[in-house]
Amino acid sequence: MLRQPIYFIFFLSVLSSACSEKPSSGISLDSGDQVSYNFHVRPILSDNCFACHGPDENKRESGLRLDMAESAYAALKENPGAHAIVPGKPAASEVVRRLETSDETEMMPPPDSNLKLTEEEKETIRKWIKQGAAYEPHWAFVPPVKSDLPEVSDPEWAQHEIDHFILAKLDRLGLKPNLPADKMHLLKRLSIDLTG
Repeated sequence: MLRQPIYFIFFLSVLSSACSEKPSSGISLDSGDQVSYNFHVRPILSDNCFACHGPDENKRESGLRLDMAESAYAALKENPGAHAIVPGKPAASEVVRRLETSDETEMMPPPDSNLKLTEEEKETIRKWIKQGAAYEPHWAFVPPVKSDLPEVSDPEWAQHEIDHFILAKLDRLGLKPNLPADKMHLLKRLSIDLTG
């Protein structure tokens, strides 16, 4: 009955938290997950690499653009035998070597940039390259595709399609959904969401 407004409130709270917080570039992956360039890799590269290896031609170092597949796959100008990214081969990719080296003259991002990738971010890039390093167009230009409903522990609980995705995430985290709230608590939540 009052479940429709709950989805609207949930959507508003997710939207407001997404707009107010700095997005995390370290999105955790399960071992079997497919790494998405747009969702997992682009935020890492944008935060740590695009300042020197991005679209701004005036600030670009070594002529390397990591935001475009053609440039990232091409032979490096300073070392024609090496490639920044070799799809399917993280060990042959200069990006991986530069992320893992302890030599400060070759380390990327350079120590004086005050940028540093976490081990999880490095593993995400390695996994993406191992899976083929597929670049994707910006998400705004990708037509939406309806996802299959995930398997959940309690299909009876899910009343709408979005419930399947929420319950699947709760299952992965080892959590159970709360009991339905009464009208008074729903109005209180709505009031707090609207007034802050």
